[in-house]
Amino acid sequence: MTPLVRALEDCGVSTVATLPDSWLAPSIDALAAAGVRVVRVAREDDAIGVCAGLWLGGERGVVLCQNAGLLLSGNALAGLAHHHQIPVTIVGAARGGIEDGFYYHVYKDRTTVPVLDAIGVPWTRIDDPTGFAQLGSVMRQAELQRRPAVLLATGGAWATTVPS
Repeated sequence: MTPLVRALEDCGVSTVATLPDSWLAPSIDALAAAGVRVVRVAREDDAIGVCAGLWLGGERGVVLCQNAGLLLSGNALAGLAHHHQIPVTIVGAARGGIEDGFYYHVYKDRTTVPVLDAIGVPWTRIDDPTGFAQLGSVMRQAELQRRPAVLLATGGAWATTVPS
């Protein structure tokens, strides 16, 4: 069981809404194999809507996306944070850092945190797979503050091997 799957199970998450990314594909496969309901969407703001609906229906869902999806979903995140007060938790792949070998991801690293700060969405960064254990705290933060919250996971967090 991967650290992300373990963290989601520990938090009672029933559903993950996602748009695949090369860093996320192994986790999506592991979630499906573990029996977590995986809802594949065409746009990340749709995933936010799915998880908002799950919360309104009494279930816990998580959005799993790349940080480009967070940037795309600024309006949905700001609306939930400031108008609707719905606690959606997002696990975002923090593309564009020094471990990411593609120049076209660099802007995402430079802009994601400033955008989240500007729209008032709290975030926590993790750099290794053990950091997924913080998911419960991020979800509690979202629920307590009645707003979205983001767990930003760098390339090191998506490593497949974790010390036991």
